[in-house]
Amino acid sequence: MKSLEQRIPAAGHNINTLLLGEPQHGKPTLLFLHGGLDCIGMWREFPQQLCEASGLACIVYDRWGHGKSDPLVLPRAGDPREDEASQPIADIIQHFTLNKVILVGHSFGGAVALIAASKHPENICGIISIVPQLIMHSRTMEGLQLAEDAFYKGRLREKLLPFHGDKTDTLFKNWASMALKTTVPEKPYATSLDEITCPVLAIFGERDNYGYEPNLALMTERMSCPLEVCKIEDAAHYPHLETPEPTIAATCEFIDALTNE
Repeated sequence: MKSLEQRIPAAGHNINTLLLGEPQHGKPTLLFLHGGLDCIGMWREFPQQLCEASGLACIVYDRWGHGKSDPLVLPRAGDPREDEASQPIADIIQHFTLNKVILVGHSFGGAVALIAASKHPENICGIISIVPQLIMHSRTMEGLQLAEDAFYKGRLREKLLPFHGDKTDTLFKNWASMALKTTVPEKPYATSLDEITCPVLAIFGERDNYGYEPNLALMTERMSCPLEVCKIEDAAHYPHLETPEPTIAATCEFIDALTNE
């Protein structure tokens, strides 16, 4: 499979991108949005697997401050989910001259994908949102505390270093403060959810240590677009890594329905 890794300008920063396959005229391209502490490499084989299974080209990228992209500058103003859903995605779409895009987002990226759908309706024709994190609730707080303990007292920092290098500490500090700051409202991003018009597939792991029920409840309450929900019994917070077969099957079925309309 053809692949091209390059750094491109997006929202005033240089970000690292990986193109798998070649975008095809008349067909959408899959654009992957990773989780809060993740990067291209932490998707593992999932983008290539989905690229091969769907027959569509994929673009994966490191957000600002992640992986091989430019380092973060703290303090970071504004709402990172809203920010990442706006100019960076617009710049990526423009750089690769994409017409139609299906966003594939995980966790933080799953929330960004949903928000982005309301901001770029002319380009985004579908959303695959894997365990989107929209709401701060008790299970999320418990998961955040476990992550902080694992970073400062356990081996999480050691596991992140090979992917983020000297950006690791700043990245984690920003993630922890951001998780608290940007999910405080009782019904965050409600307006964005109201404005989504494209079909959405939401995938949840029933064993997710961050909890998924409040996020799903908010989505079903606010979204009037076509919404499919896939709950995977044996998955936790990383269904695409923990249970790749049912995750890929659900995503391909969703993509086939979109592209064969």
